Amino acid sequence: MMQAAYFVLLMISISYVFFLLSRFQKHISVYYILMTVAVVIVNLGYVQIAGAKTEEAVLLGNQVYCLAYPFLLLFTIQAIADLCKTRIPAAVRVLCICICLNIFLGASSAGRVDWYYRSVEMVIRDGYTFLQREYGPLHLLSPIYIVLTLGCELIIVANALRKKKHVSYFVSVGSLCLLILCSATFVGERMVGLKVELLPIAYTICAGGILLMLNRVVTYDVKGISREVIEESQEYGFVICDGKFRLSGADEQAKHWFPELNKLKIDYRIQDFSTDFLLQLKKWVLTGDSQNVVYFEREGRILEVCHSVSEMNRRILHCIRIRDDTPQQQYLKLVERYNEELGAQVKEKTARLVEVQNDIIVSMASIVENRDNNTGGHIRRTSDVVRVFVEHLLATDDSSALTREMGERIIKAAPLHDFGKIAVPDSILNKPGKFVSEEYEIMKLHAQKGAEIVARILQNSDDLQFKNIAVNVAHYHHEKWNGTGYPCGLVQEEIPLEARIMALADVFDALVSNRVYKGQFSFDKAFGIIEESFGSHFDPSLCTAFLQCRLQIEALYNSNLD
Repeated sequence: MMQAAYFVLLMISISYVFFLLSRFQKHISVYYILMTVAVVIVNLGYVQIAGAKTEEAVLLGNQVYCLAYPFLLLFTIQAIADLCKTRIPAAVRVLCICICLNIFLGASSAGRVDWYYRSVEMVIRDGYTFLQREYGPLHLLSPIYIVLTLGCELIIVANALRKKKHVSYFVSVGSLCLLILCSATFVGERMVGLKVELLPIAYTICAGGILLMLNRVVTYDVKGISREVIEESQEYGFVICDGKFRLSGADEQAKHWFPELNKLKIDYRIQDFSTDFLLQLKKWVLTGDSQNVVYFEREGRILEVCHSVSEMNRRILHCIRIRDDTPQQQYLKLVERYNEELGAQVKEKTARLVEVQNDIIVSMASIVENRDNNTGGHIRRTSDVVRVFVEHLLATDDSSALTREMGERIIKAAPLHDFGKIAVPDSILNKPGKFVSEEYEIMKLHAQKGAEIVARILQNSDDLQFKNIAVNVAHYHHEKWNGTGYPCGLVQEEIPLEARIMALADVFDALVSNRVYKGQFSFDKAFGIIEESFGSHFDPSLCTAFLQCRLQIEALYNSNLD
């Protein structure tokens, strides 16, 4: 009867092993398999004992049992330590292994040496065979070992919970309960003196509990699950070779995208580097660069090929990961095209806003000019002269300080040079004759006032350089090279370049236009006056360039723009 019961337990424990290997083969620690196998061996020992007819057969069954049960406890604490992400000290592991071997050797010497068993006797009662033992001094190792393993288990679980690691409370406490069950059964049998061995039942229950816990354990193995997902996915391919160009392996997906891999033999040095992929592989191995990514096009697909270097068993391995990156690349191209279209629209809108801004500036300057009956069309003419002059300077590089961007801003700022006249009284601005000294002093204030007004108008402008240039044009266009100008009396290059350019255009238009205090001068006389003012009123180098623009400037005035 008991033999049949133990045989049933043996079959159940064997089914556990097969279930483990088939269900959890990719996501299970070896310690769990060893634990379950140890339960099988324990049950096998009890089946042997229960069915034995001779004392030698009973002793053999006892040896089988003693081989398994101490290691069963060791595998248990190893597995739980693994779950709790804790490493058992090497000294403790060595001590446990020594105790296990001593228990096994002591039990194996039963009938020959009285260290573990003083005496053993086969007893058959009610058709049930068991071994009646009288324990020797070495048997003290068994309770010591049980206390040691139980203590290790308590420390492991307590330490994991105290540090609040990412450890399953269910698994840790469940494993502890199973260990306590086995230990309590072992101690209880010896204290009560039962003739029927209950340990096989406890061990089988323990194995069943392990299976229940494994249903959760596998979900915690993030690396293992990720690895399996990648392996089963058709998105990735892998190639591995060593530093001597010897192929270690390539999966089917890699061989599909790069058929040249089918011709290579494992562990043989690659000789033929005739394809772009193998040439890239050679480059990676020679340079040792890691985490490099290149792209290949195969069968209308874009493949991302990533290289990394790792070390295994003191051997440098080059790992190539291949991924079909076509959807991502298509998305990036779509985004790039969208950004280009959006950029073009933004550029167009910005240009339109700049055009509107320029129109507003010219319109405001024209409104100011309309108050002055003496200078009709002055704003438009001087702006055109500045444009011709700046373009000539840029084309001939006569002014190294002038850039294309700065030139465009000067042209844009030119209409604002007389903006300060808005603050001059009409009685002075429209006087039909020359100013007296007091009136002239008031008139000169238009430069300072213009700078202040332009600064306020452009205070929120995003283009700070344009703001500065516009303020300088309004403020300093009446300054003279020799320092006799107004409002600040600046000398030579103290005068901003934009103001020196504006001064030439402003004076030239005044010379060739009718004024209440003078008649219209001819071009010859106007250019002659400009030339005579070299080094006094005007910057000499700019004057030379201005005279070179004579034909273009005369063409402007001859086209009746005024």
